[in-house]
Amino acid sequence: MSLREFLMVAIALSVAFGAKADQSVAFTASIEALTDAQKAKMNGLSWHEGCPVPLDDLVSIHLKHFGYDGAIHDGMLVVHRGVAKEIAEAFKDMFAARFPIERIRPYEDFAVGEYAANNDTVGFYCRPAQDNPNQFSWHAYGLAVDINPMTNPYHDPKGWWPPGSDGDRDRATLGLLTADSKALRIFMEYGWEWGGWENPPDYMHFRKVTVGEDDNPLKRPVWASRLQFAPN
Repeated sequence: MSLREFLMVAIALSVAFGAKADQSVAFTASIEALTDAQKAKMNGLSWHEGCPVPLDDLVSIHLKHFGYDGAIHDGMLVVHRGVAKEIAEAFKDMFAARFPIERIRPYEDFAVGEYAANNDTVGFYCRPAQDNPNQFSWHAYGLAVDINPMTNPYHDPKGWWPPGSDGDRDRATLGLLTADSKALRIFMEYGWEWGGWENPPDYMHFRKVTVGEDDNPLKRPVWASRLQFAPN
C-alpha cells in the first residue's frame, strides 16, 4: 500500500449502546501525514536528530475512544505509517468492545516523561529501551503503544512506574490489562506482543512482532500478522 493510500484511510463503525437502545455512536479513525506544526512541536521533545525514523515516516491517527467516564472522546496517536492501518483497526475493535482508555494524546502534549503520570495512551516517542540503554525502544520506531500506563505500570528495579501506580492485576478497575483482557486478544489478532508477559512486566506496553537478525525492527524481513495462544 502506498503512503497516499495510507493517508486516505478512514474507518467507520456504528456501535449500539446496550443501555441506550435508541442511540448509536460511530467510531471513526483517519490516518494523516504529520503537519509542519506537529513536526515542529515534536522536535526536541518526542523526536530529535539521531532517532531511527524520520518524521516523514510517522503519521497521526485521529480516532474516537471510550473514556473512563463512559463518554466518547477524541484522541490522537502517532505511529509508524507501516502499522497505522492495523492500529486503527485494533482501536476500532476496542471501541466495539467498549474498552475504556482515559486519554490518547501525543507524547509532546505533556512535559518530558510525564505522559504516563497523566495516564496517557501514547505511541511514538524516541528513547532508549528500558532494558538496554544502548538500543532504541520499539516506541522510537513507531512500533509500540502504551495503554493506560497509570493503571498498567512498568516494574523497574525501583518499583512501579509511573510513581503512584499499582501493579496488582487482581483488582477491579477501569482500563486494566490482564492475560484475559479483550484488548490483549485484539492486539494479538494484529501480531502485537504484550509486555505483561515480560520479566520484569511492562503491563502498559504492546509492540509489533518482527523477526530477523537486523537490530532495526523495521528492517526485519518477517512481520507477524497474527499471534495466538499455544494449543492445549
